[in-house]
Amino acid sequence: MERYLFLFGIIVLGFSGIYFVMNFIVEYDGGVLIMSVLGMLNASIAIGVSEILSKIKNIKH
Repeated sequence: MERYLFLFGIIVLGFSGIYFVMNFIVEYDGGVLIMSVLGMLNASIAIGVSEILSKIKNIKH
């Protein structure tokens, strides 16, 4: 499960990063900026949880 969570985090981080950079190149709304920042936060939390799950899995075995 941690692999899928890590993959989800990387994909969301990539798309959110692209929209974050595009927000400064092209004049988008403030809503797009906020959603891209929240998306990056969500992705970083998902990546962190996947790392914690992998550490817990290694401790049990």
